[in-house]
Amino acid sequence: MADKRGRARARRKRRFGYTFARRWPSGRTTWSAQWFDDTQGGKRVTRHFDTEREANEFLDELEQQILAKVYETPPTLSEARKLDPVEQPPVVPSFVAYAQTLLDTRLAATLAKNTRGVYAANLKALASYYGPRDGRAGARLDEITAATFLDYRAWRMTTSNHPSGRQRAVSAATVNRDQQFASRVLNEAVVDGHIAANPLAGLKKLKEPRKPRRYLTREEIAAVIDAAPRWFRPLVVAGIYTGARKCELTRLRWSDIDFAGGKIALYRSKVGNADLLDLHADVAAELKALRRRREKRKEVKDTDHVFLSRRGTPFTNVSRSWEITLERAGLAGRDGLTFHSLRHSHATWFLSNGGSVRDLQAQLGHAALSTTEIYAAAINERRRATVLAMEFRPEGAEKRKRSQRSA
Repeated sequence: MADKRGRARARRKRRFGYTFARRWPSGRTTWSAQWFDDTQGGKRVTRHFDTEREANEFLDELEQQILAKVYETPPTLSEARKLDPVEQPPVVPSFVAYAQTLLDTRLAATLAKNTRGVYAANLKALASYYGPRDGRAGARLDEITAATFLDYRAWRMTTSNHPSGRQRAVSAATVNRDQQFASRVLNEAVVDGHIAANPLAGLKKLKEPRKPRRYLTREEIAAVIDAAPRWFRPLVVAGIYTGARKCELTRLRWSDIDFAGGKIALYRSKVGNADLLDLHADVAAELKALRRRREKRKEVKDTDHVFLSRRGTPFTNVSRSWEITLERAGLAGRDGLTFHSLRHSHATWFLSNGGSVRDLQAQLGHAALSTTEIYAAAINERRRATVLAMEFRPEGAEKRKRSQRSA
């Protein structure tokens, strides 16, 4: 036993400095290199290493520096970190926190009020799944994958978030809007350098059942205009004669109406452009009468909104006014008949009266011609049905012809 200790001491004996081992209670062994530093008045200095080899190589290097007269006292680990701090990897923010910050700052300046409301609802649904829950931290941006979003789809369509628990399952369109918002957030994260690529870029959306494009006949249009309440009638007339979207009309100010030139300056927020539409005589008459009524009560400024609700405030939702109109016109209860049907009706009768698809594209403000061609296809189907329904033979001629063939 004494011989073994002697051999161990002989291995550790050096010309410059010496090394020794330390065994920790956990069973781990570390090595220390110790020497007397003449630059500090012979002070004993110690540095620690994981292995004996590292400790010996360290002392060998110090000895070479002393012989070459370039010796400097090596810094401790904490001193070395202060001199040359280790660059820490960037912290990837959580998906929910990043999306909320994005919605409150960068997107708030560019989105319409209604769109911000839709995005806020999308984020609330996504936060229920990707946010902190069940004692787990919220998912980071780099933890969002196509697979996790497929899991979110299944969870979203089978989980009721309503407090009463009686809410029916959400539709495929609702889940697709969540995906659209999540994809936009991830695209912004790519721009900011938080992730390398958008994991949802190639993920197909759920198939949505196509709703019928309901349009009104001439008689129904006339009935709707006559039945519309006084505060709502100008908006209905403008909708049917311009084919503009609801949000485009409710945003109009009096400065956008050029009665002398017969034009309406319309901003298309959905596609981000502006158009000048022709001011139909019926629309001009409604707007002039509307302005005269307003001017009797107070001064009307060019910056005031054109269309106001019955409370005297700019329209934010026309659902109730539209329901009242349909009830008065005898059209209540028809599936798919919304205020947007006025836009479909305008497009349908525009083409029926001989207008071109290109002109209709400009009138409706469609970014792609293929969107406008859907209306042209509907017109063709209607013509086909009309042609196939024609009958020019005398009644009973077909029965006689069949009987002759059988005979």
